[in-house]
Amino acid sequence: MIGAYSSSHLERRQGGGGNNNNNNPNTNGFNIVNGRIFTPGLGIILAPQPNTPMGGDFLHIAIDVSGDGKLPVPPKDISDPLTQVFNFTMFLTSISQQKNFTISNITTTTPPLANIMDQELGQTVKHINFEWPDCLVGDGQDQDGSTARGDYNITIHQNFRLNGSDHYSIFNLPISVTNSIPQFPGADQLLTKPPPGPLNANGGRMNCDRLNNPMIGFGELVESVNNPPGQPFQDIAIETTERNGGGQIGDPGTANPNGEIGNGQGNAQGSLGEGSSMRSASGRYVDVLVVAAITTFGMSLA
Repeated sequence: MIGAYSSSHLERRQGGGGNNNNNNPNTNGFNIVNGRIFTPGLGIILAPQPNTPMGGDFLHIAIDVSGDGKLPVPPKDISDPLTQVFNFTMFLTSISQQKNFTISNITTTTPPLANIMDQELGQTVKHINFEWPDCLVGDGQDQDGSTARGDYNITIHQNFRLNGSDHYSIFNLPISVTNSIPQFPGADQLLTKPPPGPLNANGGRMNCDRLNNPMIGFGELVESVNNPPGQPFQDIAIETTERNGGGQIGDPGTANPNGEIGNGQGNAQGSLGEGSSMRSASGRYVDVLVVAAITTFGMSLA
């Protein structure tokens, strides 16, 4: 099996047990602003949108890992005692199909299984291209149980620190695997960056059993999370250690609504031709007359 989904993925970075979503009711609504899907963690999903019918050669996921531009990304140093991302792992899960496929779990150095933070170095938005496994090949809904097509969640696990406290969150983004998926991936995907994967030894789709993991019960998932007390960015202002990487110079100024705009009166009546490099209009006429006299009468100025 590639990338086992073990209980170690569910361990919280901070001690204490039985928090049950911080002892608050579970919430499953989506917080979407201008197409950006905010999660309980620092990741912001850009694609796909919830409940999108999916297919094609591979599943494409785009996620902002920079805390909406507030946090550095590798190769810069991302360590911060106040706020930082530790890692992301992703799975494609379906209760109806009893499938739990590994998308990315930091088990190799090859995308998409490699550490998402280390892919596309320097980019704040990471692109994960997951090659559909062979049991999802087909078109439309599964009619006879011969495939594993149907409703799935892109399940995103986040380890992160927010304002000095460590957290662990799980977020489900529902999609439906109902659009056409060909048996053999197209050759043009070889130009895609990062390259889609994983692939089998022949460059084709992986067998589903090699990517599948045991299903984790909902109760165990709830016990594993340690969500922040609100949604980062919107409910909770993000605090970071001061860095020297840019930003405003100096403290904020003071408003002066009654102040004058400018101190000088200005002078819109500048004279023409006062500089030594300029000649007056009358001077130009004299030059013309002298040249005309030389031409007409053969006068010499020597």
